[in-house]
Amino acid sequence: MMKRSFFLLALSALTLPLVGCAADAASDEDSEGEAVEATEEGLSGNPSNFGYFIVTRRDMRRCMAPLCGGYFVKRVNQATTKCADGKMAEDCYVPGIELKNIGLSAREEADFRGAVESGKALVKGAIYKKTWNGVVLGTLKANEGWLGASGATPDGTFYRAAPSGITCVKAPCPSTRVFGLNGADSHNVIDVRFDTTSPKASDDAIARAESASWTKDGVLLAGGVAIPKCLPNSNCGPFATSTEFYLRVKKTEGVYCGGRGMGVCNDGQFCQWKAGDICGAADAPGRCAYRPDVCAKVYKPVCGCNGKTYGNECEAAAVGMSVATNGACP
Repeated sequence: MMKRSFFLLALSALTLPLVGCAADAASDEDSEGEAVEATEEGLSGNPSNFGYFIVTRRDMRRCMAPLCGGYFVKRVNQATTKCADGKMAEDCYVPGIELKNIGLSAREEADFRGAVESGKALVKGAIYKKTWNGVVLGTLKANEGWLGASGATPDGTFYRAAPSGITCVKAPCPSTRVFGLNGADSHNVIDVRFDTTSPKASDDAIARAESASWTKDGVLLAGGVAIPKCLPNSNCGPFATSTEFYLRVKKTEGVYCGGRGMGVCNDGQFCQWKAGDICGAADAPGRCAYRPDVCAKVYKPVCGCNGKTYGNECEAAAVGMSVATNGACP
């Protein structure tokens, strides 16, 4: 077996302690604020890779909110971040993080906020400067959200993996390019490995990441790029490995799913079909829905798409199962 030696580029450790809930919002003298470290290009969603932030820690100081009790955030891959007061720091204090521009439903936003505040997600946006009683503070306003797939602590450089535009007749082919977030570093690679997180991400999340890496949005990851020493004509080339990867979060609650060309529901949701739609077998679309927390104790049996009888439609939905037909299964 050929021995391969490789090195990881720009692999640095990040420590992300868990954080809690945001401080209560206080009145601002400046309701809109002035953007800091932001450009229109950076906020447009195009692959400029500018303005990706992560929460590093909860502010545990004791004083009057909003002066204390918020979060410290930083731009990934950067040694320092420009804070609302214009100073450069390892991370910046913000009393609050605004997620409404991501466009999620109320429940989706609440679920995603928990991941953001615990350092298990990335957001794209900017710090906006505000003042409170003459004190300059900042608000992190996001317009993109990316949820960590495995819950692992990210280690290494943060990248976006997307198509390189290169097509080949013969493997290996550098058909994927990884772009360093908030910077200009990039590499063409023959493979991106999403099964290297610890704990390992679910098979579904890995499949979604592999599919997303072929789209314009791509998939975000933390990890490194290995450049092995390859023998001529060998099936070998640069590849990326991930310590964590992130799937983009979009509003899916109530959105069509399951049919041909339809979207994929967010984590915690399932694709729900109406009785009579034969569970989407004829490409009838379902809708993304959350599992109900409580169901009425009413016996009105339904037959689930798995061929099992449930006491009522709510009880089927509670376990993420759509209804095939009304009435008990034959």
